[in-house]
Amino acid sequence: MTTDAAKNDQPQYQQYRRRYWYAIVVIIINLSNAMSWISFAPISYHTNAYYDNDYAAILMNVIFMVFSIPFGFVAVWMIDRFGLRGGCYFGAVLNLIGNILRFIPSFDFVPKEDRFAIAFSGQSIAAISQPFIMYLPTKLTGFWFPENQRNIFNTLTSMANPVGIAIMYSVAPQIVNKNNPDNFPLLNLITLIAAAIAAITGATVLSSEPPTPVSGSKAVSHDTPAFWAGIKRACRSRTFLVLCLSLGGGVGLFNALYNNLQPALCAKGYSETFSGVMGAALIASGLVGAAVAGIITDMRKNWTEYIMKISFVVAAIGAASLTVAINFEGVEWWIVLSICVFGFAGFALYPVGLETGVEITFPVAEATSTGLIIMSGQIQGVVYVLVTAILNTKATSHELAIQTCTDNLTEFGVIVGWKYSFLAWQVFIVILGLVCIIFFRPKLRRMALDVGTDAKKHLKAEDEMSTYDTYDRA
Repeated sequence: MTTDAAKNDQPQYQQYRRRYWYAIVVIIINLSNAMSWISFAPISYHTNAYYDNDYAAILMNVIFMVFSIPFGFVAVWMIDRFGLRGGCYFGAVLNLIGNILRFIPSFDFVPKEDRFAIAFSGQSIAAISQPFIMYLPTKLTGFWFPENQRNIFNTLTSMANPVGIAIMYSVAPQIVNKNNPDNFPLLNLITLIAAAIAAITGATVLSSEPPTPVSGSKAVSHDTPAFWAGIKRACRSRTFLVLCLSLGGGVGLFNALYNNLQPALCAKGYSETFSGVMGAALIASGLVGAAVAGIITDMRKNWTEYIMKISFVVAAIGAASLTVAINFEGVEWWIVLSICVFGFAGFALYPVGLETGVEITFPVAEATSTGLIIMSGQIQGVVYVLVTAILNTKATSHELAIQTCTDNLTEFGVIVGWKYSFLAWQVFIVILGLVCIIFFRPKLRRMALDVGTDAKKHLKAEDEMSTYDTYDRA
């Protein structure tokens, strides 16, 4: 039984209610930026026609992945230097500017031949804002939430990005379709309104840190490495590099799926509405999986490793099922089941993995580990999109007869087969899963400072060792 004296020895940390509002703000900003990113992917053929460019849709998508790499380092430095408030301000304002530029081609005074250049400029600015926005969740939870709430609120804030993707996958085909192929002004107006709301709410974040620490890891004095020192320190951890490769690869594979799902389904005769619903189903099932994983890891920190490994196995099974199902027509139930299994397990990895990255690299700043994982994902995402595009095959005469992608096969209507592209996608998932299962053995170092004095002494002893690789040993 715990005595009163023992209870008095336990440090008490104050929690601040404004943390819930700040979490809502981070959710809104992530939601808006994701809507801007993916809005053209579910309507790729209409996008190419409206913007008078054969590659408009894929360029609008890939630019987010490409720009997040160089600007990701800038975002890591800025968020670690200026904190949550600086990241919210800068990310939300850039996202708003980008969406304003995207909306300008909607006016009649803009010649059709100039639409793409202006819209792509806006998309590029919104892409620059993405790393500033996506790196915020772990920064928020690290400073504002106690250890028993970090995973669930990291799940809620980081999953706002895929929720934004789900919204546009559902909404975009309803706005722009065969009956309304030029309805892009309304589509871009919706993302502009969302960006304006995000910028307004972002301005309400008045503090990057609470007045007093909310947990032991923030109460104990420790030296947070400077920007480059933090990157080097994180990259010297073998376990963190495994996490970067496997979790980052998972992010990249999801990005490739977002890009390829609609054209692959329409080539087999599935409707625009069904393609949009499948994109939403992928995210909806993922929200459930991420929530379950977040709750479990908040309750059982020592289960983190096993949750991630089991999730990878289940995700690989769902991906294998989808890889086969995508080659058949009229099997909606099979595709729905495959996507839901893949989404449930795959998204369970993301928020838990980001929090684990912070734990592994502690006391490296939160945005550093998160940024490196997401940048790894964007680099791999570009590779996967390019590889799957290269492996596309010429559509068969039957596919050309049943396709629902476009009414005009002579312009902006190159229909392709996706069999080998999805096989390659499946192979990548299996390889990354094996890497995670065999080599990933995390130690939750930040949690050590949240559980007591002995753990603090142990952590201090580890910090005095000469090589950071020591932290990875079982």
